[in-house]
Amino acid sequence: MFSKYFSFFILAVLLAGCGKVDPKIYSQNGPVADGDILVESSTGDARHLTPPLVDEVGGADIDGLVFEGLLRYNEKLELEPCLAEKWHVSKDGRIITYYLRKGVKFHDGVEFTANDVLFTYKVYSDPGTNTPEGANYQDIKDVAVIDPYTVQVTYKKPFAPALSSTFGSILPKHILEGKDINKSDFDRHPIGTGPFRFVEWKTAQQIVLESNPDYWGGKPHLKRFIMRVIPDQATQFLELLNGGIDCIGAWLHGTLTPEQFAKQLDTPKFKDYYNAYKSDAMDYTYIGWNLKNPLFKDKKVRQALTMAIDRKSIIDNVIYGLGNVATGPYALHSWANNPKIQPWPFDTAKALKLLKDAGWKPGKDGLLHKVINHKDVPFKFTLMTNQGNVSRERVATIVQQQLKQVGIEVDVQVMEWTTFLSQYIDTRKFDAVILGWTVSPDPDCYQIWHSSQTGEHQFNFVSYNNKTVDSLLIAGRRTLDPKKRQKIYWRIHSILNEDQPYTFLYVPNQLTAIHKRFKGYTMNANGILTHPEAWYVPAAQQKYKP
Repeated sequence: MFSKYFSFFILAVLLAGCGKVDPKIYSQNGPVADGDILVESSTGDARHLTPPLVDEVGGADIDGLVFEGLLRYNEKLELEPCLAEKWHVSKDGRIITYYLRKGVKFHDGVEFTANDVLFTYKVYSDPGTNTPEGANYQDIKDVAVIDPYTVQVTYKKPFAPALSSTFGSILPKHILEGKDINKSDFDRHPIGTGPFRFVEWKTAQQIVLESNPDYWGGKPHLKRFIMRVIPDQATQFLELLNGGIDCIGAWLHGTLTPEQFAKQLDTPKFKDYYNAYKSDAMDYTYIGWNLKNPLFKDKKVRQALTMAIDRKSIIDNVIYGLGNVATGPYALHSWANNPKIQPWPFDTAKALKLLKDAGWKPGKDGLLHKVINHKDVPFKFTLMTNQGNVSRERVATIVQQQLKQVGIEVDVQVMEWTTFLSQYIDTRKFDAVILGWTVSPDPDCYQIWHSSQTGEHQFNFVSYNNKTVDSLLIAGRRTLDPKKRQKIYWRIHSILNEDQPYTFLYVPNQLTAIHKRFKGYTMNANGILTHPEAWYVPAAQQKYKP
């Protein structure tokens, strides 16, 4: 079945470049119709598709189509009903009652009930589950099934991000009960309740989903969704122009490169067929310093490294001004972002003074040296990033050049995405990395910064440990009053800016392109298109017609 479809898909791609369709038709609206396929690309393959195990955006984006939570974010980044029709929070914030939607079915036809919610809690809260999300469930005291469509969740103490940070992907009890979640073949054959159901995963090539005809929200109009793995962003753009993919950065976390957006869109080949969007993103790009490495233990050194890097120049020359200098872990428009925090300046002289104060002195080889554990150590380290992200690769080269000016030697290594994560990030075998985070509308960042979250499958992989921040992170989770909570996160922002466990580089714009034949989508505040079950292509404009 799939091989026949795949052959058709390749043929359709080849025919797409023949230029027989007048592109003016795509600018016209038309009646809602079923059919057609959306093909999007990702620079890296997914590692997992079992929601608790997912720790990177490729898997998370696919899971966002296959699985659903009790609640979800709408285009205004406000929580709205999903598998729960409504919910009630007690006055003290400790008890949340969810009233579940009736008649919802998993992709295998089995009905979704409260028992699946309880089972999901047990999986995420099990210490044996290799999940970075476990910390979000540790404050739950009890999950009670009141009836098949009512669940009551009781917390030990108030948990401010409860609605947004728990029960985001409901698992099927009837399939997974009694199985080792870490090793189950469910990871390669996921079954959820979402608008699209899984068809096939060809490793390092593509993941194929198809419309769920029994979706509670109405059958999606698009017939299939395909994620193609294309590691190189330049190749992605060529595939876009030649019809091999339909969009970049629409549903999957990706983006046009700033150079593409700034210099390559003003052509008939693009303008006739595609819409482009620029918006503020809830992402930031950073250099993470491995704090277990003696080179980076002293915060004076980390401050000096930040001041030796010209971040404004990076924004101007690497991302063509399409972003802003980052000062911390929150989106610039977030209420948790402390407006009083100013970026560390680019100041080579002050950087050298801080390095001198930290014991680093010039050596005969032109590098800084320091005696560490009775050994003369030159300041050398390896800076790693993932293959396929042109901006990060260029940033790494610039950082290499700029740190050389203060006597630091940097070796740049660019790695394939899944290898990078499994062999270096998971094992903590790195000196420094260039990566990015997409942040939630809720500012809780316990999983990234709390000292308890440094394990192999957890997100504090730089091993940051600050007792004050630990206490504030817990307080931020316990505090329900918005104004008091804001003060807590402003304080966290201030301390992280002082400690510089990351050099917060920049907040990039989200740069999206999508073929004009697609209609019915809305864009959220992050520049990501929402509710793909509503997307459609008018019949006269459809490209893939088996």
